[in-house]
Amino acid sequence: MTQTERNPRGDAAASAEPEIVRSGVPIVAIGASMVLAGIAAALSDGVIQPWLTAVAGAAIGAASTLMFGPTATARGAAESDGLRAASTSSLAHDEVLRSKAIEIRSGERTKLLDALGDAVVLVDLHGETRFANASARAMLGERAAIAGTRHAIESLPPMVMRAVTGVVAAGGTERRRIECALRDPGLTPVVIHIANIGGSEERLASIVVRDVRVERETDRIKDEFVAKANHELRTPLSSLRASAEMLADCEVSDDAQRVEFARIILTETDRLVALVDQMLDIERIESGMARADLGDVDLAALSSECVAEQQSEANRRHIALSISRSVRGATVSADRGLLKQVLLNLLSNALKYTPDGGRVAVEIDIDNLARSVVVSVRDNGLGVPVHAMPRLFGKFYRVDTHEKFAKGTGLGLNLCRNIVEAMHGGQIGVDSEVGQGSRFWFAIPMEQVGRKAA
Repeated sequence: MTQTERNPRGDAAASAEPEIVRSGVPIVAIGASMVLAGIAAALSDGVIQPWLTAVAGAAIGAASTLMFGPTATARGAAESDGLRAASTSSLAHDEVLRSKAIEIRSGERTKLLDALGDAVVLVDLHGETRFANASARAMLGERAAIAGTRHAIESLPPMVMRAVTGVVAAGGTERRRIECALRDPGLTPVVIHIANIGGSEERLASIVVRDVRVERETDRIKDEFVAKANHELRTPLSSLRASAEMLADCEVSDDAQRVEFARIILTETDRLVALVDQMLDIERIESGMARADLGDVDLAALSSECVAEQQSEANRRHIALSISRSVRGATVSADRGLLKQVLLNLLSNALKYTPDGGRVAVEIDIDNLARSVVVSVRDNGLGVPVHAMPRLFGKFYRVDTHEKFAKGTGLGLNLCRNIVEAMHGGQIGVDSEVGQGSRFWFAIPMEQVGRKAA
């Protein structure tokens, strides 16, 4: 057999085949380069699409076969498998990061809800708990936080479950508000807000429970204050009106009666002015508008001054008024005018409720441990009953058995407490025994740390 017979295509054809292969190399290389460019673009975005990896592997394999033969093709296939493995690993890593991010956000939300003072409970349509924050556990019991149970909803009045059913059935942004009391020994007053928060797939409702004991007590105190203020204002106004009418109608027959009615008008006017002034002073202190004009005050000297001012009233009643004990160096940083108001008020009360012929004494001591000066006003008067002690410094409070002995606004001791405690950071108190007398005292720090004069 000749060489020509062994190669029917002839030498020309044999020599032409490498040229075809070589001419095809640039085309395949260009195609592979385009695919690789696509992969590079995807990598720059941080995501490798699986279909792109497959196409790239096929292109590289084809190019390797044409250019470098079967061995190169196998190597290209191995490289394609490596890319697919890298893609899978990258996707798994991204999934782990997403899971961690979700876990962190969930933990942050839980901490935020636990920090709330209101109880927050998430329940489904059947009233089973999905979530309860720390306040809910404290308010409704630890069992309220057990997921999948009805402990939380059963700790609330039945109307709450009916409201949950209603808002979930209504859907959308349906809300309900309920004012009721918890099923606890104290019957804690609460305001409950129920809202629909579930979508079309899950039917859920949020329950927010707010303890309103402080608000209710504040409202009660305000109502009581208004009622007592109304009573205290009406009493002097009634006397003023009656006396003025008598004088205006010329029903007073002699000068002595006219003088008496004039005296009543002056007395009740002074009482009314004192009441209004004390109310305004207390309001200014409690609202933070009042400021103490601080300076060095010698409480021993101030006590002597106040005793001298009250001496005429003591002499009229034959009451022995004196300073029984005093110390040197009883100097504090305080507002002299305000402390004088406190001392005069305590001395006036002691004289009012001490029978004629009694005694009232002022004592000044230094408490070295507390670094404060203590001023006491002692008397051997009526004394304060035990049941009245907790309310003695309240607004408009007066001991029932004392009202027939002397008139008053019921605001003096409350003003004293505000001046001593709120404006000077001190303390005020009373020790008393019925029929034996009382000791009213207040303590003022020698140095007002962090307090500045107005």
